[in-house]
Amino acid sequence: MALTDHFMHELKARIRIEDYIGQYVPLKRAGSNLVGCCPFHSEKTPSFTVFNQADNEHFYCFGCGVGGDLITFVMKAENLEYMAAIEKLAAMAGLRIPDEGGKRAGPKIDRTRLTELNTAAA
Repeated sequence: MALTDHFMHELKARIRIEDYIGQYVPLKRAGSNLVGCCPFHSEKTPSFTVFNQADNEHFYCFGCGVGGDLITFVMKAENLEYMAAIEKLAAMAGLRIPDEGGKRAGPKIDRTRLTELNTAAA
């Protein structure tokens, strides 16, 4: 399933990373960013930072080195695969994942021809 840039941009625009991460860990403002204790390891001093840049919201933990965007956080926090994380976020945002009309992304494979080639090669 190919996800368009437009869909991904809309998904991230509807769910702010700070709101989602705020469900897991209390965040405090530190300049233009937010900081809190990392949800991925034990710590007493906050080393987890959420960067609020307009077109590039992301997180990074200076303690354990984990970082990424909203989708990466959902994958790690919820222990989900990539598409499962997209589906969860799309449902939260009220978005429908684009359908390609049952077509697979990438080149079409003629299975009959592929079988013939494999048989001939064997």
